[in-house]
Amino acid sequence: MSSLETNRLLQDKTLNEDSHICAAKQLSNLGISGLMTLEAIAFQTLELDAVLASCQQLQDSYSPFITDLPLGLHTCFQGSETSSGQLAALVKLIESAPQALWLLRDDSFNCYEMDFRLAELQQLLAILKPLNKKLAPFVNTNALGSVSTLRSIQCCLDNAGMFCWFSSKWRYAKQQALILATNEQLKLDDIQLLFPAMIKYVDTQVRFNELFAQAPILSASHQGLHTDVAPLLVVREWYKDVEFTMAEHFVGEAGILAGLSVIDKQKADQLVKHYHASSVLVINDIDKKMSKLRLSYPGYQTLQNMDADYVTAVTDLKAIILNQLSALSDADSNTCLNEL
Repeated sequence: MSSLETNRLLQDKTLNEDSHICAAKQLSNLGISGLMTLEAIAFQTLELDAVLASCQQLQDSYSPFITDLPLGLHTCFQGSETSSGQLAALVKLIESAPQALWLLRDDSFNCYEMDFRLAELQQLLAILKPLNKKLAPFVNTNALGSVSTLRSIQCCLDNAGMFCWFSSKWRYAKQQALILATNEQLKLDDIQLLFPAMIKYVDTQVRFNELFAQAPILSASHQGLHTDVAPLLVVREWYKDVEFTMAEHFVGEAGILAGLSVIDKQKADQLVKHYHASSVLVINDIDKKMSKLRLSYPGYQTLQNMDADYVTAVTDLKAIILNQLSALSDADSNTCLNEL
């Protein structure tokens, strides 16, 4: 053999050794133990295939209904550790949604002003109900008129002198006062004593109605003295839960609230049912497999990223491993990584 051929063989051997060293280093950087053989490393890629198969199964399970969901909710179906947590949080919010929510979804419930508004509604009802109980046996509370009219009548009656019968204003005031009575047998003095309560009742009623005008969504719940504030309070508490959940799971994802505001109840119920019947089982299986991968490849930082897409991360990892094993294809498969 000539010296030229010998040098060429030596160069090829050196290049081959260098490529082996480089490939072994790449595999070691992934956190693969140096005691693992090349055959074991290749066999371990089956775990990657298992994760990819589970991810595909999960996406296939989503496909029948995800297209019917608002776009703002699609972030929960991205196939990452973060999105899995988001989906669980979304399902919990839907499950905790009060029945009244589906008729009362509105941005006005998502602000602290509603707390004060509902508290005032309760306070005003606490005033109106006893007043109505006091007045109803004697006067028609639905025909009291305005506060200014009542005060005008009261002022005229209170300031009447001995010769009030000669005053047309007094006679008119008396007539208007007696019209309010529910019983013709009631005397003027009886009605006159009720004017302070009537004025307070009407004034409170005006303030009560104004609160509903401030938030039009409340108008459907306006039932006068029979208004039930409890469902409104429950809806407001649900929106508070949404706010806390947003801060914990959906930072910067404003579309979630928008999606919850428009999602059809039937679609929401289907989502919850499908999640418990199928999705959560596959998600838990993927989480277990991903936890195992993180232990097997601790040096591959993408796996540690909660926002990383499972399919992309695992596919890239598999490509790296197969590429390096290809570079080591001429090495004995029983060779340990630290022997290269």
